[in-house]
Amino acid sequence: MKKYYFILAAALLAASCTTTTKTARTEAIPYSMYNANVADLQVGDRISYTYSPSKEIRRAGLPNCKKAAISEALAQNGNADLLVEPQFVVSVRRGFFGSKVTSVTVTGRPAKYVNIHSLGDKVWTDPVFRGVKNATFYIGDRPECPMKK
Repeated sequence: MKKYYFILAAALLAASCTTTTKTARTEAIPYSMYNANVADLQVGDRISYTYSPSKEIRRAGLPNCKKAAISEALAQNGNADLLVEPQFVVSVRRGFFGSKVTSVTVTGRPAKYVNIHSLGDKVWTDPVFRGVKNATFYIGDRPECPMKK
């Protein structure tokens, strides 16, 4: 009988589950992405909106409460694209086990993107836009950029 217990124990040890952990690494690829599209902003009048965050939003922290307040303020005031010069007034109730954000009042100017257009090929040849740090501009009959030879 002891022999069977020994064989059973050996079989259980041999058939035990194995946990395999694999990690994936990504390599940072040095590249630059430029967008040659620009837009004008149509800025409206200053608005003020008070937002009471839900439990799920409060759980993610104060920055998340501020982002949600901005999102709700833009949705309530004409569905604008962004809020220019946002200012926040945060009401926090402090308790024995921590603090709770009760309301966030955001004030700013809603703005919409209008007249989206391309800058054209001139932007791609501009060394300042391309990020050339040592671009030197010459005056007179010299070439504009030392990169052009």
